[in-house]
Amino acid sequence: MIMLTRGLVSSRLALSAALASFTSISAFAQESPKSDAATPVTAGGPSSPAVAAETLGAARHYPFGNLSDPSVPASSFFASLVEGKVNLDNRARYEWAETTGRRPSNALTNRLRLGYGSKPFHGLSFYAEMENVTAANDNWYWVPATGQGDPTRTTISDPEGTELNQGLGRFQTASIGESGPSLDVRVGRQRVKLDDERFIGNVGWRQFEQTFDAASVESDLGIKGLTVQYAYVWHVQRIFGPDGPNYESQSHLIRSSYAVAPELRVTPFAYLLDFDTDAPADSVDTYGVRLTGDLGRGSAGKDANQSYFDYELVYAYQVDAGRNPTDFAAKFFAAQLRFNKAGFGAIQAGYQLLGSDDGVTAFRFPLGTNHKFQGYADQFVTTPPFGLHDAYVGVFADLPGGIKSEFTIHQFWSDEGGDDLGYELDGVLSKKLRPNWTVLFKAAYFDGHNGQPDIARVWLETTFSF
Repeated sequence: MIMLTRGLVSSRLALSAALASFTSISAFAQESPKSDAATPVTAGGPSSPAVAAETLGAARHYPFGNLSDPSVPASSFFASLVEGKVNLDNRARYEWAETTGRRPSNALTNRLRLGYGSKPFHGLSFYAEMENVTAANDNWYWVPATGQGDPTRTTISDPEGTELNQGLGRFQTASIGESGPSLDVRVGRQRVKLDDERFIGNVGWRQFEQTFDAASVESDLGIKGLTVQYAYVWHVQRIFGPDGPNYESQSHLIRSSYAVAPELRVTPFAYLLDFDTDAPADSVDTYGVRLTGDLGRGSAGKDANQSYFDYELVYAYQVDAGRNPTDFAAKFFAAQLRFNKAGFGAIQAGYQLLGSDDGVTAFRFPLGTNHKFQGYADQFVTTPPFGLHDAYVGVFADLPGGIKSEFTIHQFWSDEGGDDLGYELDGVLSKKLRPNWTVLFKAAYFDGHNGQPDIARVWLETTFSF
């Protein structure tokens, strides 16, 4: 088993630097202005200089990041371009990782996202966002996808670089005509997160996120409780930055969702992925349905029950597509039940099957946020050819002082052969210090069996955003 203490002691200097970085962000957060919108001053006449100055000052006190009052529509197309909102998201992180047969890694990185969105004008808006990741110690860890760092060390997939994270135009309306269907159209590089991100997500845990060059449309077709979505994806900007392997694509994402009742939402989907020659093994067609709902919650709002269950059931079938060299078919099944209680948190239990086709290849998730599933140690972020069973139990507790906690244990075994692959322990502590400032501690330990390596990871991070 890996000794966490040895790796952590060896990283004292990096941790000290991380804490220094966190302190500087703390100071910045404390100096940030309040985001409450000012009430316009109506007393006095416009001829009064004092009242005019006070009114001007109040008018400029908008919610943080906004260049104008967000509740007031843009008066012209030009006004919509200059009266938008600045968005900032800065995350400083220290990560320590060690696995069997490799030296420990220490990554001290900072991720900055800076974007600007125009104010909607008759439903039309634009958004652009850059993303920069820097490392204080890029030789202390290893990024195989880009070749950055020391190849003798444990993998941490946070390379350095600067890229366009999002850049899109959008048209959105709640109703076409008096009582027509809603419509939301986006064209350009965009973030796409569908359902729980098991199949399609932004991989938001890594410093570079995954975004999509796509044309997407969403509508309720004028039917209450219905959502229909389609997207054509021609490029995937993955988590490895501007120099990493990104996918050229001819992929189609098709999804609909209908709320039958609070106890049942039905979500059928078809994700048809074709990555040409960039990643032919990831070219797959996936068809499935997802059932979710709340049990015993009662009415909405303040009359809702404070204790209730929610559940999830998913079945999917996957086959090779495009230029995939392997002829295969595999199944996926997931079931989860969670008990929620206000003031306490939640307890959940679940099971996932990532099926194998005779040990040759297995069900895969090329565009999913895979870090969220099968444990935070990332041992199974790519499904092994022999497939995988994952049974897990988790506790999410609201601790004193506003601290949120999570503890989860996983047990893994192979689909082909039923071999014991090991177990994993995951823990998270987080606290929102201010509405726009959060700190987090996270740790994962995977104890591998039958040829699987041991893996340990520890994170300490702070995020400031507006």
